[in-house]
Amino acid sequence: MILSLIQSFFIARWLEGQNHSFQQFGQVVPYPGWAFRMLTMVSLTTGTAFIMWLGEQITERGIGNGISLIIFAGIVTDMPDAAVRMFSKAKTGDITAFDLAVIGLLIVLVVAVIIFFERGQRRIPVQYAKRVVGRKVVGGQSSHLPLKVNTAGVIPPIFASSILMFPQQIASFVQTPWMQRISEALHPGDWRYNLLYVGLIVFFCYFYTAVTFNPVDVADNMKKYGGFIPGIRPGRATAAYINKVLTRITFGGAVYISAICVLPSLLHEKMKVPFYFGGTGLMIVVGVALDTVQQIESHLITRNYEGFTGPRGPRIRGRGGRGTGAVSS
Repeated sequence: MILSLIQSFFIARWLEGQNHSFQQFGQVVPYPGWAFRMLTMVSLTTGTAFIMWLGEQITERGIGNGISLIIFAGIVTDMPDAAVRMFSKAKTGDITAFDLAVIGLLIVLVVAVIIFFERGQRRIPVQYAKRVVGRKVVGGQSSHLPLKVNTAGVIPPIFASSILMFPQQIASFVQTPWMQRISEALHPGDWRYNLLYVGLIVFFCYFYTAVTFNPVDVADNMKKYGGFIPGIRPGRATAAYINKVLTRITFGGAVYISAICVLPSLLHEKMKVPFYFGGTGLMIVVGVALDTVQQIESHLITRNYEGFTGPRGPRIRGRGGRGTGAVSS
């Protein structure tokens, strides 16, 4: 709620600042001041609280993550309008039939790439030693440690874009030439913005992975239960090996996220696509669709129904499911 109050305050100030930018069209905010700011803060914060409550109700009584489904619905509802604008430009001749075919092929290819990387894992084989517990011999099983290629999800681009928004917000308050130049340089679509955006995405991919996944704890737990990686000594050597593999696949995940997030500006600038395709929105849509279908499949199987693919067909799996594509280190 505190973040919502802070962000709504800046939104109110930004709207008030638009009065100077669009004077020829009239004032965006007829009565600027603290009354407008407080009303904006209360309205947006209340709306945020209602959406959070609605998402929790969907999670408890429905299928899938409620907040994710609400975000998914908000993104998907813009797709028909984008398709109409696309074909309208094709009719007027702004976009040729060849460009339209290339864009359609690119859309299918990008979605396939997102599915591959969201389900991609590097499986490290783990062997458990046999132990004698009472009169029984337990252990001796083979398993694997799955390391996701994209451990951070959509957090890195969200953090990166949020940080890059600060110079523009500060520039709206500080009317100095050097601050305005920085704001123009960090405008979405500029090559300097894209370069810094990619750098921040790579940084936050490694940072978030380091925060959420600790190779030392994983190695200690494996050693505690008698598990080891074939050819690797338990303890520090195991932790170092896991960290090396995780560092390599995280770089691949960071490159994948950077390419998907920079794709919309490239399509808009180079191919004159009238909508932004790609970025965090597309990653959220594909990821939520995979997770929701996987949960529906699990519910059907639990209740002795056939899944979507029939009794003998392959099971649909989400981003964290088994049977994902392995990526070598």
